[in-house]
Amino acid sequence: MKGIILKNQNGYFSIAGEGEQLTLCRSRGRLKRKTDILVGDAVEYETGLGSEGVITKVYPRKNALHRPPVANVDQLVLVSAIRTPDLSLAILDKMILMAENEDIEPLLVINKCDLARDAAKEVQALYEKAGYSCILTSLVTGEGLETLKAAFQGPIIAFSGPSGVGKSSLLNHFLDCTHFEAGAVSRHTGRGRTTTRHAELVRTENGHFLMDTPGYTLLDVLHVKADDLAYLYREFRPFLGKCRFRNCMHAKEPDCAVRDAVKRGDIQEKRYLSYLHLLEEIKESEARRFL
Repeated sequence: MKGIILKNQNGYFSIAGEGEQLTLCRSRGRLKRKTDILVGDAVEYETGLGSEGVITKVYPRKNALHRPPVANVDQLVLVSAIRTPDLSLAILDKMILMAENEDIEPLLVINKCDLARDAAKEVQALYEKAGYSCILTSLVTGEGLETLKAAFQGPIIAFSGPSGVGKSSLLNHFLDCTHFEAGAVSRHTGRGRTTTRHAELVRTENGHFLMDTPGYTLLDVLHVKADDLAYLYREFRPFLGKCRFRNCMHAKEPDCAVRDAVKRGDIQEKRYLSYLHLLEEIKESEARRFL
């Protein structure tokens, strides 16, 4: 039988099979040694071998994220709050890079928009001009919730973002139950408290599998190379390959098509400055590896 891994707790895998059947399985010793099974993996499994089933095969993945540890993601919903905690464009840009690097379509959500509507609209305009879908939501007023639900593209949809931005509360709304524990924002640090401890997919009534992920405030870019960074900024792509130098990094080089696009307003300055900041961060990380 074929199914999808929904949850892994201490080597016991919950699998969604045909007809919404749920089965608890372990992996065989040889497969366990060779394969790191992730939530979202498509697997073959056998039942009738005692009180639990056995995973016999893991199918090739179309993608895999390191944080959260999940495979075969169809859509990555990147949730930020405009306030409490205050939105960090640096973290949001890194989350977008994470999606672009794995060729996963990101859907941006600016939550708690009722707290600072004008600021939320400015962020929405920034990213929509860069080529991303961006939805403003509020669980207090209900704004954007139906729009977000209609934008889901499954079956596997992972919600990701810093702690305290409202990921778990949004998921509970769409599941119509309190499945995920929601965390408050610390008065001392202004950051959210992490409540999600493990990766888990939960089926919705529409057949999607939704996933909450452990919150974070820091992201590294170790899996992105400096030479690849410009391509991961999708609004840069029409100008790549048009610079004077083939190996142009779009920083200080003369006759750079990307920098010219910034001057014309075809690329927004905030996004270009974000690129330069991350480029330096990646270069420093690459240099440390050779020390």
